[in-house]
Amino acid sequence: MTLTPGTAAFYDDWAANGQENPRSAISHHFESTFAAGGRVLDAGCGKGRDLVALLDMGFDAYGIEPHAAMRAQACARDARVSARVVDATLPDIGQPFGGGFDGVLCSAVLMHVPPAALPASLAALAALLAPGGRLLMALPHMQDDLLVDGRDPDGRQFANHAPEHVQALLLGHGLGLLARTELATPSPYTRWRILRFGAVAAA
Repeated sequence: MTLTPGTAAFYDDWAANGQENPRSAISHHFESTFAAGGRVLDAGCGKGRDLVALLDMGFDAYGIEPHAAMRAQACARDARVSARVVDATLPDIGQPFGGGFDGVLCSAVLMHVPPAALPASLAALAALLAPGGRLLMALPHMQDDLLVDGRDPDGRQFANHAPEHVQALLLGHGLGLLARTELATPSPYTRWRILRFGAVAAA
């Protein structure tokens, strides 16, 4: 799956001009979710903000990012990143860096995955985890009437995936919901949930 032209155009501009807070909301959950010092993959690492935060916290962190300018910004952000980021797009991500991760982060990514590709994308994320690994994601829900023909007002491909649907699909891959947090955001039009998944105990 490649980025649609509208999505790519948005991130062309974001790579050059987008302003981010120094620390993301989801980064406050890294140390409570992932094993200390573990191998963690940031799936859709963007300009590298969370990837650098993971490295600073002592994780053996890596990233994948399909947008070339965003990857370049991530590498320019911190010298440690250049050998730790590769080009890959859901759902066909394979096993970057050999797979077997203790944790996978997927923040502000799945909304760009169309509904038909969601099952394969979640299967790909689950397949990256080592036994006992955890998946942490930030999942948005934009006000439905702002989405027209699967695109948001910025022209990006955008789909609202219900957390319950994501939960049901991941359960089929042995991952159960450990925690769900609703985030307060300045936008009245988009709700954000942070979801944490881990291995389901054998019966």
